[in-house]
Amino acid sequence: MRFGPDELGRGIVIPLLGEAPPDFPPAQTYDIEETELVQPDRLLAALHKHWLRRERVIIRLGVDKNHLKTPERLEIEPYQLDPRFEFSQERLHFLLWANNYDATGEEPIWWYHRLALRLGATSDDQAEVDLDGPRWCDGGPRTALPFPVLHRESIQKGSLTLTYPAAEVPAELSPSQNRAVGHCGGGARILAPAGSGKTRVLTERFRQLLDRGVEASSITAVAYNRRAAREMQSRLGDRKLSIRTIHSLGYGLLRKAWKVELASNQQIRAILKSLIQVAPQLNTDPYQPYLDAFQEVRQALRDPKEVEASRDDIPGFAEAFPRFRNKLKQRNLVDHDEQIYGAIELLLTEPEVRTRAQSFCQHMLVDEFQDLTPAFLLLIRLLSSPAYQIFGVGDDDQVIYGYAGATPDYLIDFSKYFPGASTFMLETNYRCPKGVVVAASRLLQANKRRVEKDITARQREGDPPRLSLARPEQWCAEAVRTLEEWLEIHPPNEIAVLSRVNALLLPLQIALTQKGLPHDKVVDLSILQRTGVRTALAYRRLCLNPDNLQSSDLADALRRPNRKLKREYVDKACQCRSRLDLQKYAARLEEWASSQLEEFLIDLAFLSRRLEKGEPSFFKALRTETEFAEALDQLDSVGLGAAGSSHQDDLLALEQLSHLCEEADFEVWLTENLQQPRSTEPGIRLSSVHRVKGLEWPCVLVYGVENGLFPHRLSEDEEEERRILHVAITRSKECCVMLASKNGASPFLQEMA
Repeated sequence: MRFGPDELGRGIVIPLLGEAPPDFPPAQTYDIEETELVQPDRLLAALHKHWLRRERVIIRLGVDKNHLKTPERLEIEPYQLDPRFEFSQERLHFLLWANNYDATGEEPIWWYHRLALRLGATSDDQAEVDLDGPRWCDGGPRTALPFPVLHRESIQKGSLTLTYPAAEVPAELSPSQNRAVGHCGGGARILAPAGSGKTRVLTERFRQLLDRGVEASSITAVAYNRRAAREMQSRLGDRKLSIRTIHSLGYGLLRKAWKVELASNQQIRAILKSLIQVAPQLNTDPYQPYLDAFQEVRQALRDPKEVEASRDDIPGFAEAFPRFRNKLKQRNLVDHDEQIYGAIELLLTEPEVRTRAQSFCQHMLVDEFQDLTPAFLLLIRLLSSPAYQIFGVGDDDQVIYGYAGATPDYLIDFSKYFPGASTFMLETNYRCPKGVVVAASRLLQANKRRVEKDITARQREGDPPRLSLARPEQWCAEAVRTLEEWLEIHPPNEIAVLSRVNALLLPLQIALTQKGLPHDKVVDLSILQRTGVRTALAYRRLCLNPDNLQSSDLADALRRPNRKLKREYVDKACQCRSRLDLQKYAARLEEWASSQLEEFLIDLAFLSRRLEKGEPSFFKALRTETEFAEALDQLDSVGLGAAGSSHQDDLLALEQLSHLCEEADFEVWLTENLQQPRSTEPGIRLSSVHRVKGLEWPCVLVYGVENGLFPHRLSEDEEEERRILHVAITRSKECCVMLASKNGASPFLQEMA
């Protein structure tokens, strides 16, 4: 066994015109010349496969081996890169020497044996070193071999710790969980549907690596959020382990290299205001669109010019983007997204930092893999390179952050990003009733871009989600009735009400407050500053007070819908104090401008008549019978964020709220209710679906399962909308109710039936 036992799969590197030693076993031969370095993808894929499978190879090297050691760096904006980018020369150097003899000189050299001797090991005639018996020095993937070895990773860390065969897996794990935890080595894709025990699998995988002798300093677990990180840490005990959120990981790299500090929101806005001059707008934040655009570039890796061209509310953004980042660097500051984007830039430009970081990420466990954005994925790949020993746990059926660049493709095409990865399926749902699991599976069957799964429920019984039908104005009362039934059995904190958008929960929030039932506060006074709400209330005041018009109300109402009046005409119109004054002013204008103001007055007269019939009639007319709704649609054209509401959603919430109000002044009543303090005791959870990933409750009410909400009318991705509803119903452990209207119910309900 001069060249090691076959189980180790060692290869050999010889000169281009040389021959392998006569006693070297037969193996696949590769010639590497300069031409192979131009397009190395196929070569890298082949060598990685052999390394992963522990297959011997013979490599005839026709390039300077020292040249391949030259550190690579790339001075480029990360948004110009695809998440599949890698330093190919760095990876080739690894695959050449990780598990191959160096026979480019007179005698074959196994460098890890020599390094082990330098660390204090003694040679052994039966194997290579004597460490509690004869041991081999291993350079392959850190797989579970049938005998202990001294692994390359340990030697590189200056340790003589042995790696042992697979440790025992806890008996309480299911067979599918057991297979995933016991994964031999290399990359692994763990498809973990809702309620399948993914946190347990991640935790036990971490424990398995430690028990086999993998150094804790070689393992990094990336948790979805700080709560998940704390949970994993507590399950693993008090050991000093690297369990972090991805932002914490990026920030740690930047802080160590560049001594950065986290910027406050005030500092970020001050920098932005120094770069971009935006005219102030009443009750509106003109800089928020710019902040959203900075996020889009740095999370989704989109060109700033493309982002600016796709919107009409961020003039000058592309030019400001590099200047904004330079200002942050000058002040040694990072904001939320720069923790990732800046860390990518650091790894691209500083090879020594990259190598050091990779030594701590030789085994990466990534939670909620489906939520990775392009920037997150690129960072993970840079850190896990060149071996790509990633244990990625996620569910392509729970990708709901498409607005930030997340896509099912990263899990579906996992092996494109992490070559040679194995796949393990966790197909038992331990959380939900059988009926909910069946309904969720039927819903997802309509999606074409997904990994097919056969999910079974641990609970042998259980009803499907119950459908409760009511007119939209009655949803609130119907929801309260359902919640009161549940509260007879469950404490408030075992109940959740989930909706597609936050604003829709405002009527229920106020109704629960009036009932004295503890609950989350999901909407606050800030909703009054949203364009749609602010303008709707301005129209209402103009209708209520025809002889006491306010300039700010006229300015808002004349802008939505856009009457296309000259600025000077609008300014003078805003000085009018009555409708009669407006009518007189319109008569003095040129014909086209006069007609626009006349239409505005006609709208006010129409809405005033509706307001006389009651607040609900007014808000419904404003939403469905004027051009105001179309104007709001134009504002919403940039899309919908995680928990955000479209302006039309806000209007629907106002309409439903108006049915609750029994006071004389709706606006005063609304403001007083929004000012109510948060409940101090655990209460019913009110939330958008996007904010409850990974959480569960015995009872879940999905509020407003309507066409236009599921799927949302602004979404262009119907498959993601199904996934959002799927996430909602699979938060339930015992019972689930979906609230909809008879005539406008979501088409997804039929797909579930």
